[in-house]
Amino acid sequence: MSYRNNTLEYSLANEGDSHQLLELFEDMDFSGNISVLFTRRPNPYNSLMLEGNQVIIPIVRDSSNGIICAMGCCIIRKAFINGQIKNVGYLTGLKIRKEYKSKLYLIRDVYNYLYQETKDKVDIYYSTILEDNKQAQKLLEKKRKNMPLYDFKGDYTVYFFAHSNLNRILKKTDYKRYKFEKGNINGLEEFYKNKLSNFNFSPIDTGLYGINSEDFYALRNESGDIIAACCLWDQREYKQYIVTKYSGVFKYINRLPTNWLGYPTFPKENIPANYASISLFYVDHMDLNIGEYFLRQVAKSSKQYEFLMLGLYENHDFNKMFKHIKHIKYKSRLYTVSWTDEVLDLDGRSINIEVGLL
Repeated sequence: MSYRNNTLEYSLANEGDSHQLLELFEDMDFSGNISVLFTRRPNPYNSLMLEGNQVIIPIVRDSSNGIICAMGCCIIRKAFINGQIKNVGYLTGLKIRKEYKSKLYLIRDVYNYLYQETKDKVDIYYSTILEDNKQAQKLLEKKRKNMPLYDFKGDYTVYFFAHSNLNRILKKTDYKRYKFEKGNINGLEEFYKNKLSNFNFSPIDTGLYGINSEDFYALRNESGDIIAACCLWDQREYKQYIVTKYSGVFKYINRLPTNWLGYPTFPKENIPANYASISLFYVDHMDLNIGEYFLRQVAKSSKQYEFLMLGLYENHDFNKMFKHIKHIKYKSRLYTVSWTDEVLDLDGRSINIEVGLL
């Protein structure tokens, strides 16, 4: 499907558009003390397609020169909402080339085109905006004619931490009686079956692209039952974080051996960060002591990475663990997004969105 408006053509992207999509991803203005480029090299189209059951990428092309001047994306997946399996649509990748920034109606048009292509396929839409991106918040949080409503739900925090400084003595529990394992998936399917539906936005299964049995970690009790599990998701092949510039005090801090103090090593400028995301992180009875012990063991066994990432919504109990784990963090604002008054409300369950799927 496509249609024309003056010199602008609206259509869905295909793999042949990848080069221009990459230009859009990297056509960014950076600000702040740590300027980070989030990109999807070498092929954004294929990268996005890996992350959902169906992925819709509307584009706007200037027919006078063939340039893709704007894009958006809806990644459709099956996830648990209020304990039931629903189709969720993650809105991401809304981008406009610098030379077309004055044409703000492009944002409206991309959204409306995206909605027409997905409205019969999605039960609930959601999106995130970086806490420091005040311009996007100002644009999208206010109800505007012919634009969807961004309903702010709460803060989502991504923690960066490393394997150093993990010797805190955890009291109240004899951890020696538990067995920490990597790659043993016996009982894992049943463990997750009993956990995933307890959270909103949890994926319905563990079949995330690129993860195999060797990427899973588990903590077992004396009976061999799993009491905590997660996996490490290395997505650097198709998704990268690149620090383009350190400014202010970080211009000097990044040169220090921060790992000696228990903090992650700062990535070198203009080189993709060496990281992995902690995904599918669940603990029996939400036990904070077990959770912290297990997380420390996972980090300790993952020294090949400069840092690990874990994302937690504000109502997730495990935020409390990071009072004891040295970290660097950034926050995003989480929204549900709607074009009509018929909105699927969320119940009071904790939200568990995988940082590797943002």
